[in-house]
Amino acid sequence: MELRAFENQSEKRTHRILEFATKDTLYWVNAKTRLEDVFSPSDGDTREERNFLRDAHFDYTLHRKSSNEVIWAFEFDGPGHVSDPDTIRRDILKNRICSKANLPLLRIEDDLLKAIDGISLLEWLIRRWMRYEKIMPRMISDRDKAAAAMSGEDWDEFHISQDVFIVPPELDVNFLFDLDNPYPPLPKTSTRLLNTYGIREGLSLELDPKWRENTTEVAWELSTNGGPLPDLKDYGLYSRSFCEVQLRRAGEDWLSAPAFTATGEYMARLAYPTFPGQRTLLSPNPTTGELGLCGPPYGGSLWAAGPLIAWHRALMEVEKWAAKNLPTISSKRHKTA
Repeated sequence: MELRAFENQSEKRTHRILEFATKDTLYWVNAKTRLEDVFSPSDGDTREERNFLRDAHFDYTLHRKSSNEVIWAFEFDGPGHVSDPDTIRRDILKNRICSKANLPLLRIEDDLLKAIDGISLLEWLIRRWMRYEKIMPRMISDRDKAAAAMSGEDWDEFHISQDVFIVPPELDVNFLFDLDNPYPPLPKTSTRLLNTYGIREGLSLELDPKWRENTTEVAWELSTNGGPLPDLKDYGLYSRSFCEVQLRRAGEDWLSAPAFTATGEYMARLAYPTFPGQRTLLSPNPTTGELGLCGPPYGGSLWAAGPLIAWHRALMEVEKWAAKNLPTISSKRHKTA
């Protein structure tokens, strides 16, 4: 017999991020949680599912301190999870069990662990979800009160046609939540573009609490061309978000040709397959006829946050272009001096 590592390096990073994100909160993290400690079998469960409860575990689970019940499960997926048939089979079985029990599950790959401007996507998702859980009930209550106070004439302004209705921005609680809880690298990158190259993108700058104190001279204006947006095309179990940006010199007409254009995009899983070969959200299991959905909770899902990530990626493309083609403000000042 030989001792083996309890966690590999990526799992250790995942564990550290989860512990750090939930430190001094109402939640705690457990490692190697057995499925039989999370689920109780019920009528209709297959023998395979019942045996799996005894044999399998989650890499990590999230719990409220006021209750031992699991509220979110996490799995780190290494390369074998897309290449090894037995691993894929077990993953699908675990997805199906989570779907049947309505337990949120997040499958983590290395890209969620990479730190950008001091924060990983995983840490941000956890913090975003905790914030969402805390304030969304109040936001929904305030929205409903505001909606009830609106007159029929008020509502008519948002009807494009008999069948098309636009939600008033002040009533779109998810949009307002995103503005109040942005992807942290987004305003950092926007502020850096302004301070380094004189490039201003107004909306993302407003996400920086100190943006009004910035007195840097604006040399370039960056527009997001109506974005960021979710792509409404069907990508199966994935969702695409994108943000198109255009860069022009300050004061130039917006109809003039831009000096630079870029599109940031992000592909995120909407859900994980609950049977072999599942390609769409509404595909029924060919064996049972059941519909199954398994994924993270909305407030902590990459697809819900995808437009913010795509927006940041667009700004990163602008920063790469500026580094090659524009002088920095500090170099301009040096030449002037």
